[in-house]
Amino acid sequence: AAAIYPSPVLLEHCASVVSRFVKSHNNNLKYVGLDALSCIVNINPKYAVEHQMAVVDCLEDPDESLRKKTMDLLYRMTKSHNVEVIVQKMTEFLRSATDRHTREETVSRVSELAEH
Repeated sequence: AAAIYPSPVLLEHCASVVSRFVKSHNNNLKYVGLDALSCIVNINPKYAVEHQMAVVDCLEDPDESLRKKTMDLLYRMTKSHNVEVIVQKMTEFLRSATDRHTREETVSRVSELAEH
């Protein structure tokens, strides 16, 4: 079977461009950026790591759906070198999350990450 392998140069460039969306003041662009960065993480998480702090900044947004999307992406970006920072951000997120399901899911993820 034939396969098309993603170009590392293009992935790096994509992640860089997408991070501009994540840093936007427009929530629609942030959401699209988080979604696109999620796709990049599916291919190879290393291309999204340098944009981790821009993603973390999205946790400060008042839009709960955007914060939930951010939590999903952060969870998937977590590796041994950044687990402490991400777990700290997740626990801080719990203080402001009001949706019961989101809180339960976040607690579950924090405990799962703490086991690793």
